[in-house]
Amino acid sequence: MIDPYRVLGVEAGATDEAIRAAYLKAIRESPPERDRQRFESVRNAYEAVSDHRRRLAHGLFDRSEPTLDDLLAAVSSDFAPSPPSERRLLHLLGAK
Repeated sequence: MIDPYRVLGVEAGATDEAIRAAYLKAIRESPPERDRQRFESVRNAYEAVSDHRRRLAHGLFDRSEPTLDDLLAAVSSDFAPSPPSERRLLHLLGAK
């Protein structure tokens, strides 16, 4: 699963009000009639972290496998024109 905080554009320590405001802003920018996939992504992200209890549950229990899009997003954020190290790949894949 893509990081819900990243989808909403807030920090991981954001308050309930900040998360709700970011959610409403994102929904206004991409209504379901215009971009259904983005709308669903924002809605799912908000549902995952909408209140303190859900944020705790997400942090403790969300161990879903990363998708190809997740890996590409993680790599693209600090992309350098050299191949990633083995350590970086293992980190991206969640190996310990």
